[in-house]
Amino acid sequence: MLATAVQILPQGADWTYEFKWDGVRARCEVTDKPVRLYSRRGNEITTAYPELADLARGDAVLDGEIVAFVDGRPSFEALQERMHVRNKADARRLAEKTPVTFMAFDLLRVDGHDLTVLPLRERRARLETWAADHGVTVSPSFDDGTATEQVARASGLEGVVAKRLTSRYRAGLRTSDWVKLRFLSTGDFVVVGWEESREHPGHLSSLVLATMTADGPRFAGKAGSGLTARLAAGLQKRLTARPDCPLPTVPAASPGGRTVHWVEPELVVEVKYTLITSEGRLRQPVFLRVRDDKTAEEATG
Repeated sequence: MLATAVQILPQGADWTYEFKWDGVRARCEVTDKPVRLYSRRGNEITTAYPELADLARGDAVLDGEIVAFVDGRPSFEALQERMHVRNKADARRLAEKTPVTFMAFDLLRVDGHDLTVLPLRERRARLETWAADHGVTVSPSFDDGTATEQVARASGLEGVVAKRLTSRYRAGLRTSDWVKLRFLSTGDFVVVGWEESREHPGHLSSLVLATMTADGPRFAGKAGSGLTARLAAGLQKRLTARPDCPLPTVPAASPGGRTVHWVEPELVVEVKYTLITSEGRLRQPVFLRVRDDKTAEEATG
């Protein structure tokens, strides 16, 4: 179940409020064996987080967020190094360096019973009881939206999620029963090319971005800030080259004439920015993360 973006949180007794954690959304399947973790798109990501293997035992399915805390605050930057690791030895090493926490916020099944048909109020009560019995961390919820927003802002968190207490769980659907207020201006963009580094020819220094429209990709600017050398190298390997520009019009060359390599518009990234100009260009874009849970068609800014 997915949240719809809003500019103002809804208020009232029908709503409950949670902090928006800057982590990786995951479904956790609990059995009598080590837990299994799945991404929003259904890909198994268990290997990347070995410290969660013994999270719990029993029969349950949890919805939640995998979060890396640094100095008591969630850090996606710290988590980023771990997200795509599939080598068990590397995963164990990184788990010791940057351990993660699974923050459960919904209980979808327990002891063979499907709970998705129940209202959130009942699912939440069942979750808190089950989690207390199994030692699982639950994302806290609150009944005062204004106070929750104030605390989240003061704590430097990503935002607040509001959920209607009467809502049933509808897997994979984005509804107005769950809404999210983000404090930063962020959006999802598809990568259509990359620019070479002047200092290191052949190496990626910035991403060429676009938003998807009914007429195809529309140029949105370029983002180099936020990319470490390691991240840039990893992104470069994931991009599929193509001989021509996928945009209707080739954007103007960057100052200094950096070489641009065009790629298939497949990889979606999340970018932070100050504003979008009237031409649809991002101002002061900063790369945040790869969105493996989204398709190019969802990259609408």
